[in-house]
Amino acid sequence: MADKLVLYLYKYVGSQFVLQSAVDDYEEISWESRLYEAGTFTIQINYNIPNASLFKKGLYIQMGNDPYKFGEISNIENSLSSSGRGSQYIAITGYDARYLFHKRIIKDLNTSESWSCSDSAERCMRLLVQSQCGTSAEEKRRLPIANIIPDSGIGTTYLVNEAYSNLYDVLVTIATQAMIGWRVSFSGSLSLEIFAGTDRTGYVRFDASMQTLDSGTFTDSNEEFTNAVYIGGKGNGSDRDIYEGEEEGAEGLERCESWFDESELTSESQYRVKALNILRQYSQTISISGKGLAKSPFVFNRDFFVGDTVNFAFSGMRADVPVLSVTEHWTKGSYDIDMEVGKPVADLNRQLSLMLRKIQSASASVESKTESSVKWYNIPVDQMMKADEVVYEVIGFYGTVGTDGEDFRLYFTSDGTGSKIYHVYLRQLSGTGRLKLTTGVTGAQDLYLDSGTYVTIIYVDNNGNITTMA
Repeated sequence: MADKLVLYLYKYVGSQFVLQSAVDDYEEISWESRLYEAGTFTIQINYNIPNASLFKKGLYIQMGNDPYKFGEISNIENSLSSSGRGSQYIAITGYDARYLFHKRIIKDLNTSESWSCSDSAERCMRLLVQSQCGTSAEEKRRLPIANIIPDSGIGTTYLVNEAYSNLYDVLVTIATQAMIGWRVSFSGSLSLEIFAGTDRTGYVRFDASMQTLDSGTFTDSNEEFTNAVYIGGKGNGSDRDIYEGEEEGAEGLERCESWFDESELTSESQYRVKALNILRQYSQTISISGKGLAKSPFVFNRDFFVGDTVNFAFSGMRADVPVLSVTEHWTKGSYDIDMEVGKPVADLNRQLSLMLRKIQSASASVESKTESSVKWYNIPVDQMMKADEVVYEVIGFYGTVGTDGEDFRLYFTSDGTGSKIYHVYLRQLSGTGRLKLTTGVTGAQDLYLDSGTYVTIIYVDNNGNITTMA
């Protein structure tokens, strides 16, 4: 581990990353690998070394051949101490490749309203990236990061409802609240990866008594603890949706309340998912930090990785915890690491007993209506989407589905509305039958949705076929 790393400098030219040079005469390097957000890197090199001039803002650096140690140089700082010319150093700093998403905001091309999605956390992240800087985005907004959407997503059900927020900040929030890892790898090109760590508690143990732990801190605090949330949804004043979500036993002195303004939310299923996300993030009290020994039997990126669950023990305290970050330091042939580990897995993985109820709301209309970015249809009165309504990305249905089912036709023409993703809300859709969604195209695949109250995502292709993505 003490071998000196070679640094590779790349420049993005045309549509590819082109190698510019390899450097190994630096003074010091640190690289921070984080689970939920982009880590930072720092390189210090003597100004008088010829290779020092190769480092430029906007170039990309890879440390060794590690596909996950790739990032953009964002700052270059020159410094001179009182010792004179020989002590003039350049500090090069930047972020790993995930920070490239900071270059984009979230917007919906078809409306001025928010971008919405409710699905597994992984699928929400991937659909968000695809729509804002992937193949579904305007060509000028695309980033050179491959993003393959899998059939099944990682993480709990999550709700995204954002307008003009920073894309990177929202991705960090989703990963943090859903407790899943994400990263961007580089092997000649960039790829988005979303992953779940491995349980290594049966093997990897950082323990002062085993000489594998240098230092650590257990903290038990209720400063940010919440077990009851009030969510303000759509509407205004006395006609506003106000929902209360709480854990079982949240009473008296044990009850800690928080308010969240979520005016873009429009349905009970959205309120429920949001309440679970909030409680999952704020219902914990214990946090742990520590520093592992670099020369312990457990080698980073061999025996354990960021996101893995390891055993952490000292001073009579013990917990199985996920590794949140590892910062590696290389200095003149030496190597050292700092670690940050997370909250106890047993607490994080417990099922929240959520009670959700509406305590204030507007009276539900029986007529078709538009709320925020959602176009609502009353079943069985409304049977077809009008041509001027295809601009909506989010549609919803009210009403009762008869035994024989009900049909609803999505507006479709060969030059109009093909290849489109819709987020579909079924709110209080009762009855014993199924709702049939169709484009009316002969031979095209229709989609049947069971009655109920839930959210799904559908895809209409250029041939009029309708499939579900949820």
